[in-house]
Amino acid sequence: MRICTWNIQLGRRLDAVLRAVRTHPDFARLDLFAVQEASIHDGREDAAAIAEALGPEYRHFQATAQMLRGRDQGNALIWRRGAFEPSEPQAIALSRSAQGQVTRAEMTLLRAIPPQRRIAIRAESPAMSVYVVHLDVIGFTHKLEQFEAVIRDMAARPQVPLTLVAGDLNTFGPPRLQLWRRIRASAKAAGLVELTRGIRRTHWTSQKLDAVYARAEAAFEHRAWSIRVRASDHLPVFAEMDIRTPGRR
Repeated sequence: MRICTWNIQLGRRLDAVLRAVRTHPDFARLDLFAVQEASIHDGREDAAAIAEALGPEYRHFQATAQMLRGRDQGNALIWRRGAFEPSEPQAIALSRSAQGQVTRAEMTLLRAIPPQRRIAIRAESPAMSVYVVHLDVIGFTHKLEQFEAVIRDMAARPQVPLTLVAGDLNTFGPPRLQLWRRIRASAKAAGLVELTRGIRRTHWTSQKLDAVYARAEAAFEHRAWSIRVRASDHLPVFAEMDIRTPGRR
């Protein structure tokens, strides 16, 4: 199972995104593609253009979270038929923290810079559940609450053999300070393994903002990497899982 997550920056360089998807070999065997900041160009959803570039066996779903400077900004999921056969995907609103749950300094910041409307996409089949997430830019506790909204939704759904959470977590800050250990702790408590933990950079500023998490009933091996494609301010991030079948060594 190969997954890619990529914030394509409102498709400002959509031609470069599509060129990478068509020509870079790491996209050739892609099963799932989680896209953030997907928009609409010439009346067509970015996810539709990307799915077409990947090939005729790919399907897509895109949902708008908000209008940003007059342009649609949303999440999308693209999947390869045969690898994933979901029912109709759904958009989930990521709630804002209640006032009493954040520090006074963070609440002041949230009032000065109003939070953006964020969503997650959930797609399910009997074998797998996939979430495409995009957390807000501002706030520590605020972002944690958005991430935990996904965790709560996972807990409320029927359990499946494999659950994936992929997207832009906007975890700005020096990685050695571990400012985002609470998100990792929340993921761990939900049984999620961060497949991309070893990646140090997913953004042109050398920040690590993007991640892929997995929870599986069976044991699995995994690896992750990013590629240097300048089609967005984010780099495309890949994760690959090898899930062991019963009796296999």
